[in-house]
Amino acid sequence: MSGAVQFFRGQITTPPMPREDLTGRTILVTGANSGLGLDAAKILAKLNCSTIVLACRSLEKGDKAKKVVLQSLPSNAKKPTVIAFELDLCSFSSVVAFSERCKDLPRIDAAILNAGVDMQEFVLAEGYETTITVNVISTFLLTLLLLPTMRLSAKKYNIVPNIAIVGSAVHFWANPKDLTTPAEGQILKALSDPKTADMKARYFLSKLPVMLLVKYLAAILTKSAQSDPNGKPLVILNNVAPGFCQTNLLRAHKEFSAKVMDRVIGRKSEHGARTLVHGAVAGKETHGQYLSECVVKNYSPFVKSAEGDRTAARLWQEVSAIYEEVKPGCTKVL
Repeated sequence: MSGAVQFFRGQITTPPMPREDLTGRTILVTGANSGLGLDAAKILAKLNCSTIVLACRSLEKGDKAKKVVLQSLPSNAKKPTVIAFELDLCSFSSVVAFSERCKDLPRIDAAILNAGVDMQEFVLAEGYETTITVNVISTFLLTLLLLPTMRLSAKKYNIVPNIAIVGSAVHFWANPKDLTTPAEGQILKALSDPKTADMKARYFLSKLPVMLLVKYLAAILTKSAQSDPNGKPLVILNNVAPGFCQTNLLRAHKEFSAKVMDRVIGRKSEHGARTLVHGAVAGKETHGQYLSECVVKNYSPFVKSAEGDRTAARLWQEVSAIYEEVKPGCTKVL
């Protein structure tokens, strides 16, 4: 089935509401002050999640989101503990600081890494084009830094934690040559060249490395859990596509076609948020997989290919070098 057919078939369905009782669990959500992240936090509250961590670009936004989440529950409902933490994915130091604060949490059962941007203008953040910095580099830096804390929770509570990274069907339509053409060690630098960056296609392109790295890292995590003599517990890593949703992600788009598409096939933000929560509670069958409408689906032919695997390895080498500069030794947790 082609990516387009798979996408449009999925888009005309409504993702099911997760039904799992989340009593006792702690789940964090990035980009939690609006859109899919905020709606995901509301769903977590309805499912009795005991502690919800809202990661937002500012504490002011986090505090407002906290009130919205609590007010979304019936007055007689048991209220969760809702914590607001600051997290700015445009800043590597903010990612590190956030991960350190997470170490003080009693446990982490799941992380929904939802925060992302769709930039239409070329802007640098930490020396790289902002869409790539936020959607790829910082997102996987956070994934790496959360692993030790989540493994401790896994051992202490005998659980299998989840990291659900928000992806998109648009990874089907990204041009793989943008990743395969640059010379060894130059993919991220090439993507951050203002002279060649195609910002209209940049969001699409950013979701291809996300899928490649989810698949690549999932394989490493599986091998680590199976071969480590100390028995490193498995942390499930999956890639969740919420579908085309009516959120503020398209606020930078001025094209009439985008507005029409939003009205005609855009699903409600709450419906898209269901897929995020599903990814956070799904089983081992979703490890390293692409999820849409709360089921495992095929990823793009390039992601399946040997060239895709080689490109994923190249990308991981490049981001690993960045991570070692940001926090020396952090990549050794794998």
